[in-house]
Amino acid sequence: MNHLLLITDDDSVALSLKVILRDGFLVEETKPSSAISVIARRRPSVVFLDSCLRNADSMVLLKELICQDPTLTVIKLVDSFGRLGKESLDAGAYEVVEKPFEQERILNLAKRAVERERLMQERNSDMGQEAACSPGNLVTEQGREVFFHDLFQTIAENFPDMRKIGMDVLRTLRRTFCFNTVILFLREGETFSPCVSLGADQAVTMNLNVPSSHAIIRFFMGKNRVFDSMSRKDVSFECANLMALLNSRLAFPLKTVNGKLIGFLAAGEKSTGQDISLGETIFLNMVADYLAAIFDNSSLYGEISLQKDYHEAIFKNIPAGVIGVDGEGRVIIFNPCAEEMFGMEARRIKGQKIEEAGSQVADFFRRALMTGETFSRREVRYLPRNILLGISVNVMKNSNDPVQGAVAIFQDLTRIKEMEEREKSVERSRYWTLLASRLSHELKNPLVAIKTFSQMLPAKYDDPEFRSDFSAVVQDEIGKINEIIEKINRLADSTELNNEKVDIMQLFREVSDVFSRKTGMKVLIRGSEEFHVSGDVLKLKEAIGYALDFILEDAGEKGELSVSASAVGGSARLEMLENGGNIEFGSHEDFFLPFSPAIKSPVSIGIALARKILESHGGSFLFDILPEGRKLTFSLPLCDLNGQDSHSG
Repeated sequence: MNHLLLITDDDSVALSLKVILRDGFLVEETKPSSAISVIARRRPSVVFLDSCLRNADSMVLLKELICQDPTLTVIKLVDSFGRLGKESLDAGAYEVVEKPFEQERILNLAKRAVERERLMQERNSDMGQEAACSPGNLVTEQGREVFFHDLFQTIAENFPDMRKIGMDVLRTLRRTFCFNTVILFLREGETFSPCVSLGADQAVTMNLNVPSSHAIIRFFMGKNRVFDSMSRKDVSFECANLMALLNSRLAFPLKTVNGKLIGFLAAGEKSTGQDISLGETIFLNMVADYLAAIFDNSSLYGEISLQKDYHEAIFKNIPAGVIGVDGEGRVIIFNPCAEEMFGMEARRIKGQKIEEAGSQVADFFRRALMTGETFSRREVRYLPRNILLGISVNVMKNSNDPVQGAVAIFQDLTRIKEMEEREKSVERSRYWTLLASRLSHELKNPLVAIKTFSQMLPAKYDDPEFRSDFSAVVQDEIGKINEIIEKINRLADSTELNNEKVDIMQLFREVSDVFSRKTGMKVLIRGSEEFHVSGDVLKLKEAIGYALDFILEDAGEKGELSVSASAVGGSARLEMLENGGNIEFGSHEDFFLPFSPAIKSPVSIGIALARKILESHGGSFLFDILPEGRKLTFSLPLCDLNGQDSHSG
């Protein structure tokens, strides 16, 4: 039976695929966090990878899987075939399927994928036999020419990107020698860290740093030759442990011509089962010498280029006009932004007196050159172009020497205001894009189970196990859709508030008492002072309930919640501090985003509803991540003695 691995954390998607494929496949389900280790233990014929994962990036995981095994057949499940689908195919996915999927399409695709896997295994077997029987190998002159042709082409195309060169070199080595593991270490200060790797356990290489005091580094520094853990009898425990951790047998030093160790190359056994010959070992040692020269030159080139590019980038890409003059007021710096701002070409004004830029600009420079006076953030309307400029001027001089020049930075304040508006527009667009994407996911996942049930019901009607088990799942998924739609309607609700004077702390006690009895969670309310606000009692209770739902999700039933209130600037501030940490946030903004990937959908929508309720009362909802936990803060305007909102009128 063909082994199929499903990577998802959505139960409805997993159940649907298991039902569709159970007659011809052994379907194994795994979470994203353990996918790589599962595949390393037992390689599946086909992998189904869900695109919407709660605590992982599906594209990053796809690239890791393909990097580990380029021949792996991966089918990606997506909400819609757009940018993500194209990127998945570019990254090496065999096929992309849009949810909710058709039963026949999944079956046919799985069969085609298995057939592809079989053909690839046969081809690899034939290639291995040809390589074993062929009299020509890398020890021959022709074999070396082919290898170095590929190597030098890689270097020419990617220089000086060391990571890209390293990855292509490892692919060439692995393809040529059939190593099961190849890892390139490069020096970073006083440690050697994996730059790139193929076939290695990412959980090991990700955080592995070999200090310069390690026994294997001392071996390379004292003996300029290959380290073979199999042939040496005096291998220290420290070296043997490292090589076992890397799943490697050989290690080659990367030494420059002046004896500087800049890294080392570790390689495992051959996947073909053949032994590594002496000729191949000598050849690989020579390759390591070439790589040392390449990476050393790349590093030097990068340092020189960085200095040059750094200075050019400052003047060319800084989003402000920069003008510099010498001690006599001749222009020596006039960057592209200044050209655009003043409508002048740098090639025409460089070497000319600063007066060519206009009397308003020249006045600042002349005063700075004559008196050493500096200016910071002066605002001037530049009349020739009718724009508002912010100007800062600094002089160049040693302590007791006369002024040798001056540099001014000009900012078009109008442009900055326009940019701020554009950023707000982009943020709004991003918000609705994310909202639409998550809504699509939340609605399509339940539809997977519903559609699968409807497609298979005619054929499986007489199967009581199918009817009972799957119908219960379908009912649950329909309930999820109804709950989502109901809360979306409440987000759009604009009903009038029935305001009355209410003690916000007493209101919280009423809601939290019910919450504590229901969940068993401990709630500690500090203080007994009253804080009266004007608000709709039912809606405020609703907002408090949504906040408590999140706290329960984040802290769990055994968590603790501490609540206090205070009056700050005419507002009642209700602070809820909980000791949870079950939910991980990419940023604070994820907290208030409906359908946030970090929070369950009903809770996430509830947070958005709570924020809307508070803002409709003229208040606010804040969220902070503190060392001791998470803090949720409700702020509402206090009432005056007559019961009116203190912020009104």
